[in-house]
Amino acid sequence: MYFTKGFLLLHTLLVFLIPQFDTLQDILTISNPIRNGDLLVSNGETFALGFFSPGESTNRYVGIWFYKAPEQPVVWVANRDNPINDNSGVFSINLHGNLVLCGEDQKQPIWSTNIVTKSNNNTTLARLIHSGNLMLLINETSEVLWESFDNPTDTFLPGMKLGLDRMNGLNRILTSWKSKDNPGIGYCSFILNTNSSSPELFLYKGNILWWRSGHWNGIGWSGIPTSSSNDSVVNFNLFNNQYETSTIWGLRYPDVSLLSRLVVNGSGSIQRSVSEISDQEWDILGTVPLDRCDNYGRCGAFGKCQVQNGTEFECTCLPGFEPRSPSEWSARNATSGCVKKHGGASICKSGEEFVKVENVKLPDSSFARVDEKLSLKECEQKCLENCSCTRMEE
Repeated sequence: MYFTKGFLLLHTLLVFLIPQFDTLQDILTISNPIRNGDLLVSNGETFALGFFSPGESTNRYVGIWFYKAPEQPVVWVANRDNPINDNSGVFSINLHGNLVLCGEDQKQPIWSTNIVTKSNNNTTLARLIHSGNLMLLINETSEVLWESFDNPTDTFLPGMKLGLDRMNGLNRILTSWKSKDNPGIGYCSFILNTNSSSPELFLYKGNILWWRSGHWNGIGWSGIPTSSSNDSVVNFNLFNNQYETSTIWGLRYPDVSLLSRLVVNGSGSIQRSVSEISDQEWDILGTVPLDRCDNYGRCGAFGKCQVQNGTEFECTCLPGFEPRSPSEWSARNATSGCVKKHGGASICKSGEEFVKVENVKLPDSSFARVDEKLSLKECEQKCLENCSCTRMEE
């Protein structure tokens, strides 16, 4: 009798003395769908997945956000153009093994991964991993059927790829939110241009090319300054082969306590920022475009832009060229660009030469031909034999 009471007393004390831990799930299966108020939390508790309402909106979306970061910024949204207007949503795996989001009637999906697979709900599961990637997997083999990193919204996370996967025809691009209250597909898009053998990063405002990164020089993007200590924190890589043309980035010195992201804003800018988990704010590492001269085609064809401190016009023509429209130029409108000067050497193969121009981005290479086997001298000679050629070098 006394032994039983003593054992019960000891057990009661142990219950109160041993810390109680809530188990945070990072796996979604058919038996544990996500409803309003539920969360998936990645291993390490960096990211969470659940229902949210952005800004002052009351609409509900399924998204992934930084779990313990300042302001908990959202990095991915499933139903960005198809919100739910109440709390009835259910995020689950259906009978065909797809991730689906359903509303009140639970019949017609509002959003789905919509992949064709021989798997079913008993063999697939979804896991939110520590990088912020939501992956739909075959349980027995861990084969990846679908992942959120292949379907980005406005945020470029470390370890995520941007660009073309030739094996499955997938082209990953970023698109801004419509507003802080609406994560729908917005006005600005960030893409890796894969139309030439010298890819570049392009930022569009609608159909207007707004900014470009410059060419890949083997270390980084030539048009993005890397001289500051902040920029040295970030490391980019480019893959350009028969399987893919894509770029990936990350922190040069990875730190589990340092959170980082790159976001395309609806205003037409891209921001890179970092935050310590213990901090109360995000520190901006860099923003592009850097200034008005960093906008695409600011001074038109054969024009050069240099920001001036005073009232002087920032546009000038390249050596041997003059404004196409002097009247527009005098009104500080360089849209029409520059043309070859009258009276100059205008006949092809009549003694032309190359002039060195410094502190500029190399011309847009969308329609350029790259021959890495040629030396600079050989390239120059070939170019002089072609009347429409413009030689470029890093």
